[in-house]
Amino acid sequence: MIKLARFILSLSMIILILSACSGSIASNKDIDTLTENIGLKKETVFKNLKLEEGKNIDQLWNIVGTYAFKEERTFHGKSLTLALNFNNDTDEMYGFTYIKEFKDNGKDGYDLTKELYKDLNKEFGEPTTYPMLSKRIAVMPDYEELEPGITDYMEIWEVNDELDVELRMNVVDGNVTLVFVTYKLSGFPEV
Repeated sequence: MIKLARFILSLSMIILILSACSGSIASNKDIDTLTENIGLKKETVFKNLKLEEGKNIDQLWNIVGTYAFKEERTFHGKSLTLALNFNNDTDEMYGFTYIKEFKDNGKDGYDLTKELYKDLNKEFGEPTTYPMLSKRIAVMPDYEELEPGITDYMEIWEVNDELDVELRMNVVDGNVTLVFVTYKLSGFPEV
């Protein structure tokens, strides 16, 4: 009886540890797989990822060259929309973006931005954002002190010589907050 109880306890602990790690593992797998497709044409990327427009991926907000998976993905333990970004001129994938929209509670989006900022700093070190940029997440005021209207804050980190990650937060009239984490070719214009 004691052996059975120990076995069940051990099995429970293993399941708990694996489920706690699964979000991180899934997001790393997504990032690795998607990074391998950067620079490839849309048709090739869709074939590699087994995507079919209208079935498991659709154009995001009618933005030309941006396609969002219908099923949300886990990124740093959070459920976010994942979109692929293609250059309109060459039809080549230049990056991908994790997106979360907060319609009713903009403060939740602000809090997620601060949390992701800390996580990305741990993962990639200090941001490479132009230091004099006034709307950096590093110097963002408290949520209640944000300027009214449309507010946009960002940070950029260098992942490697070819890839950057950009964290961006847009607040519209204090009600709607959009959070974007974009992995993109270094030097590619901000999304």
